[in-house]
Amino acid sequence: MKFKLILILIISMTLSGCQSIKIFKQESKLEEKKVENVFYENFSAKGVVKFYAKNKNFSSRFKFTKNRNDEKIEFLDVFNNIIVTFKIGKKNIEILDGSKKLNSKSLEKIINKPYFKKIILNLPNILTGKIESVRVIKKYDNGLFEIIQNEKYSIHYKLYNKDFLPVNMKINFLNILFDLKIVNWTLIK
Repeated sequence: MKFKLILILIISMTLSGCQSIKIFKQESKLEEKKVENVFYENFSAKGVVKFYAKNKNFSSRFKFTKNRNDEKIEFLDVFNNIIVTFKIGKKNIEILDGSKKLNSKSLEKIINKPYFKKIILNLPNILTGKIESVRVIKKYDNGLFEIIQNEKYSIHYKLYNKDFLPVNMKINFLNILFDLKIVNWTLIK
């Protein structure tokens, strides 16, 4: 009986102590305000992309710049030196600048294959959530996109920064998974 009384006393003290450190309290949702996704026309996004295809993993640093109608993506090495720069056109992707060690013609053929080309041509829309022919849209409680899916690919936005721009996202395109992590967003005026 003594032990039961001591056990009940310890449990009641623990529960009252946990209540004061907000373990059992619900957080107030008053601080959570409704927002809408923002679509910028001029921006730069620097980050890391990881691809998962056929049990192989590839990753690279990149910097994507969209300024009016000019779009380019630079793939960077560990020291943020440019390995190759691609100019993104309406229907194709061409190499602007590449390392002397790269076989530019072969690389241009690879990057213009349908699955890479589709993702890269739509990268600004993927980053901002401005997707065409949407079949499914799911939003978080605060109004920002969580999942967008069209007939070709799906995007799961996992985390946003303080400016409501996506930081982490997963893209599934033809059973190739891409993880995008944007380290730095810069808005160009």
